[in-house]
Amino acid sequence: MRRSGKLRALAALVLALAMTLSCALAAPTIYGYQEGLAKAGENGLWGFADATGAVVIPIQYQSVLDFTLGTALVRKDNKMGLIRQDGLYLLQPEYDTLEHLNYGLYLAQKGDQWGVVSMLAFPDEQGDLTQEFFPFLYDAVRTEKVDGLDALILTADGADTVVPITALKDQMVERQVPSAQFPLIKGRLPSFSDVSPRDWFSVWVDLAYNLSLMQGVGEDRFAPHQTLSVAEALKLAAFLESQATGDTFHLQPATGSPWYRSSVTYCEASGIIAVGEFTDFERPVTRAEMAYIFSRTSLGRSLPELNSLNRVKATVPDVAAGDYAAEAIFGLYAKGILTGSDGDLTFRPGDSLTRAEAAAIVSRMARPEQRVTLW
Repeated sequence: MRRSGKLRALAALVLALAMTLSCALAAPTIYGYQEGLAKAGENGLWGFADATGAVVIPIQYQSVLDFTLGTALVRKDNKMGLIRQDGLYLLQPEYDTLEHLNYGLYLAQKGDQWGVVSMLAFPDEQGDLTQEFFPFLYDAVRTEKVDGLDALILTADGADTVVPITALKDQMVERQVPSAQFPLIKGRLPSFSDVSPRDWFSVWVDLAYNLSLMQGVGEDRFAPHQTLSVAEALKLAAFLESQATGDTFHLQPATGSPWYRSSVTYCEASGIIAVGEFTDFERPVTRAEMAYIFSRTSLGRSLPELNSLNRVKATVPDVAAGDYAAEAIFGLYAKGILTGSDGDLTFRPGDSLTRAEAAAIVSRMARPEQRVTLW
């Protein structure tokens, strides 16, 4: 009996080791990183893993492409869709073909019909929301050079409609596509020596650079951990305001001395800050000051709430009503711009702000598909 018991125990141990080995062998294979996430493959299906190797977007797709500017094309049930980094669909998997055109628009095919879709919904002629920028009425849709310029060609019944790619941005503005003033430009990605594809902030650096809101600091560096100054925060606010309102300040070279004088003057003239409100522009900006400054831009005032403001006020542990910039901080949480520095939504209002953190904030302000629903 004793020997039999020992044999059963040994058999159980061998079985447990075999199962552990089997699970280890069946672990998904990770294929490179892009914008903080990597393709994860298992049994012919695909998902995405984070920098620790943990699968964060379920393995369920027949094929996936790398994340670029915060989104990735996926195929499920033989249909193409578009997801963001938390796995939520921006374009449902209902297309036979889906190919990025530019500015957040995609060439799309459904059966024998072609059209162009937007990752962001916008009002149609009846006042409802649609994602069809050009409806599915065409026999073919393609891009090619016409008179030396990139053009969109839409073919129906043998006749071509030619639309210059550069004209699409103005059409998006006219049709009230969200963030049309902050278009995503195909092929405009940075390559900084101090930003790794595994870094959590890689996606935000890509977006802030692509949107022309932030640049490098020279010598092929972005300096993601460098502290942001008051002057740099005001420059970012001025650029956000200028692009959102459609003026040309953000396209003009800096003038005056010191270099930030024009940004300070612009923010004062726009009502973002009051004259004399800040006096030392070269010191580090605090996180509370950043929230105050950005909340007073046109975007900061007009963005819709995604999260309950009352719940935000009851949840953020280190900001209380009456604190400096408290309403600005709560408002940016409610609008999906701020997410806190930990799982408890801790804000750290008196701490300084890094360039990586600033890139995340301005990217969410500019692009609604990146704003975060907290609950």
